[in-house]
Amino acid sequence: MLKRFITGSTLSLIIFSSLTQTVHASEIGVNIHRDSGVLSLETGINTPGIFLNSNFAYNPANITTGMLDIGVGYNLDIDSLRISPSVKTVMGLHTQSSNKYLIFLGLGGKASYALSSHWSIYGQCHYALQVFKAKTINPYYEMDGGIKYSPNSTVSLDIGYRHVVLNNEIPSNVYVPTEYLAHNPYLGISISF
Repeated sequence: MLKRFITGSTLSLIIFSSLTQTVHASEIGVNIHRDSGVLSLETGINTPGIFLNSNFAYNPANITTGMLDIGVGYNLDIDSLRISPSVKTVMGLHTQSSNKYLIFLGLGGKASYALSSHWSIYGQCHYALQVFKAKTINPYYEMDGGIKYSPNSTVSLDIGYRHVVLNNEIPSNVYVPTEYLAHNPYLGISISF
C-alpha cells in the first residue's frame, strides 16, 4: 500500500512538473505587416525538445485569402545556436480558387542565434505541397527572418521580413498564378507565460 502511494505520488509530481514546464514555455505573439497580420500560439518553443506551434495569417484588405498552419518540431541547442526542424500542415482558404480550401503538408525549420542575453537573430523556411489534389500540385513557400529583442523573459519584440508565396494551379483573369500572401517587413510582439 505504501509503495503504491509513493509510486503514485512520484508519478503525479513528474506529470505535474512536466505540465507546469510546458505551460511556462508557452508563447502568444502578433506580427503586424503592412497589409496583413499573423497571430501565433506556441508551446515548448523556448525550451530544448519538442514544440507545437500554430499561426493564423489573414489579410483584412483581401477577404478571399487566409492561412492556418499547425506544426510540430524539435528544438536542438548547440551553444548559442538553436536549430528547430519541423513539420507543418497548412490549411488555406482561397475563395477565388476552384476548390476554395487548400491543404498543404510541409517540411522546414528555423534557426536562431543568441547575440547576447537580450538580442538574437533568426531565420526560417518552410516548403509545402498541396495534398488531396489529383491533377496538379501547388507549392507553398514561406521564408522569414529578423532580429528579436527580449528585455525580460516575458516579453519580446521583433522586426523582420516575411515572404509567403502560394502558386495557384490554373491562372485565370480572376486570380494570379503566383500569389504573395506576405512579402513585406513586419513588427511583432510576443508574450511568454
